[in-house]
Amino acid sequence: MAAQTRLIYEFDDFQLEPDERKLARRGQVVPLHGKAFELLLALIRNRGRLLTKDEIFEIVWPDQIVEESNLTVNMSAIRRALGERASNPRYITTVSGRGYRFTGEVRQFADEALTIERETFARIVVEQEEFDSEAPDAAARGRTRNTSLSMRSNTLLLSIVSGVLVLAVAGGSPWLLRSWSRSASVSSFGSRPLALRRFSTHGGVPFRVVISPDGKSIVYNQRVNGKMSLWLGQIESNSSVPINLRTDIMYLALAFSPDGGNLYITMRDSQSTQTKLVRMPVVGGVMTELAENVDSGVTFSPDGQRLAFLRSNGETKQTSIVIADAADGRNERTLITRERPHNFSGEGPSWSPDGKTIVVGAAVAEVDHSELLAVSVADGTTRRVGDREWGVMGKVAWVPDGAGVLMTVRDNSITRRTQIWFVPFPTGEARRISNDLNSYMTEPLSVSRDGSVALLQGHYTSDIWVAPGGDAKRAHLALQGVEPGYEGVDGLAWTPDGRLLYSAYVGDAQSIIEMNNDGSALRQLTSNVGDAVDRLMTATADGRYMVFQSNRSGSLQIWRANADGSNLKQLTNGGSSSQPALSPDGKWIIYTSEQDSKPSLRRVSIDGGETIQLGDRRAFCPQVSPDGKSIAYVESQSSGFRLVVIPFDGGEPLKAFSLPAIVYQAKRMRWTPDGKALIYKDSALGLWRQPLDGGPRQPLKGFEDVQVSQFAWSFDGKNLAYTRGVDMREIVLLQNAK
Repeated sequence: MAAQTRLIYEFDDFQLEPDERKLARRGQVVPLHGKAFELLLALIRNRGRLLTKDEIFEIVWPDQIVEESNLTVNMSAIRRALGERASNPRYITTVSGRGYRFTGEVRQFADEALTIERETFARIVVEQEEFDSEAPDAAARGRTRNTSLSMRSNTLLLSIVSGVLVLAVAGGSPWLLRSWSRSASVSSFGSRPLALRRFSTHGGVPFRVVISPDGKSIVYNQRVNGKMSLWLGQIESNSSVPINLRTDIMYLALAFSPDGGNLYITMRDSQSTQTKLVRMPVVGGVMTELAENVDSGVTFSPDGQRLAFLRSNGETKQTSIVIADAADGRNERTLITRERPHNFSGEGPSWSPDGKTIVVGAAVAEVDHSELLAVSVADGTTRRVGDREWGVMGKVAWVPDGAGVLMTVRDNSITRRTQIWFVPFPTGEARRISNDLNSYMTEPLSVSRDGSVALLQGHYTSDIWVAPGGDAKRAHLALQGVEPGYEGVDGLAWTPDGRLLYSAYVGDAQSIIEMNNDGSALRQLTSNVGDAVDRLMTATADGRYMVFQSNRSGSLQIWRANADGSNLKQLTNGGSSSQPALSPDGKWIIYTSEQDSKPSLRRVSIDGGETIQLGDRRAFCPQVSPDGKSIAYVESQSSGFRLVVIPFDGGEPLKAFSLPAIVYQAKRMRWTPDGKALIYKDSALGLWRQPLDGGPRQPLKGFEDVQVSQFAWSFDGKNLAYTRGVDMREIVLLQNAK
């Protein structure tokens, strides 16, 4: 240990420590991560001087292709952290069309403290939140920097093909390293110190990442300007090249072949609703289809000759582990099959390093309860790993020495927080190895042969906007969210007198908040404890009640409360009940009921009592027409999703409209105030309008580049409220320190 001088910047109640990558206010850490932190640091170091956009790009995103929207997104995150708005700046002034200037009074001093000369850690800790796929703030115009992508791509691709890839372990982030727990070792896997470093993408939003077997490269898919693409990254140089630019593909899972030469991709394209497994050379090229109906990522036998995956059958309600030849997908054999409610679950199986066992998550009879199973490759016999049950399991991955598995787990299906656990094999006490304030995605978790781990870290904030007449150009900001409140992400509704209701996290629980449509007079209407949530609320036209879904009784059910949040009453029981919608007269609630894993529509009185089933179709997201005569909903079929309109009392469809599988993902839909069309959200960006007269669907003008979580029309049809978010994600790598 040695004395080391730390530079600290102070302004008002804030302290910024560059070495620690930490922003604090009155001693409390203020979440500000990644490029947003670097941008604030650059502004403070150049305080009083106008930093042009070009200068900012050179400082914060050197030698990268970056959209201008990234600058807007990160500046928005900084303003949130500092508690200011662009319209009323306290610290950062915007010079329109040119750049930004930090105008606050800054005090700079050095703090000499006893520090550890090398920051390392020997245990793995992460905490994750699952996000609705939100894009960066797209109100800013897209901008591509003056860099020749093709020239740089060819150079980098040649470098990668030549094998010039060296694992870099320098550049670990001390402020992140200190957040990782040192409470438990991870067998021999954690016996060597690990360093955490970030991998910078080319201005896009990454959604999947996988690390190569040798730990020298990664492959990830990202969204740039609303379009998906696949990239190969060189870890040492932190550089990337695109290897597939098809925009009609939804990448569901990525895996390297054991020799590192090929990618195995679980995907779906716009022409099919079936998932496919394809193989593609890592350096790019033709995709070769290997199998259909592959419902997870794949895992390989140690010799690379075979692969395994999950396959589900909706008709028989069964899920199987299937083994096939890795070369061509042939010679399939079913290792084991389980039937609901005990089906296999999670993001896929993982084959042990000794080749004898496949571990996989499996549901148990109770809702939100899973177990980790070890399946013998020889005969398909199973046994539970460990003596505990889990919530909702995500990714499972063996550690290199076979001493156990890493796995991502959420406590239940509606919580946003995911933890990472280490489970020793064959026996031993499972240990949670994450307990910090960082957010990580559930699906991407991969481990290389040298023990390097690839993950996605994310930070999400949301705002509530109001657009008069649905005109995005006239929209004004009603509420600026604060991470990690998720304001309005899981519920947004109007009251008859023109106020807004929205969902927000208060601690680990979610409540319903009321405010004026300008963001004033905030009032919390419901409260919860633990990880209970109240969300997807709607108000009756007479102003007496609000109806919402909640798990406060132990399962997801429909509840009613007075307009002020008092006199709560549970209206449904049994199974799972969600997504309530009200008839215009406020007498009936239409909702999604899930019994025996099959969702359908049901109706119940506002006063509770007997429920009535409205058909047996797989239906979601019901909405009653403004005249009360029809119900629109989203239907899931083997051939894909479609919008369906039926009579209010049920019956055969009056209208039906197919939805491209790659377009429609989040089930959020509303009638237009005049009842002539349906509006639904895209899985990536924008809102779509489907006329009921059968005309073609059209993008809702002004929202083409906006990621919307929730939206709702006021009772008089004059205002559209919507929630838009800022989603910042980055790839992080855990590697052996040297």
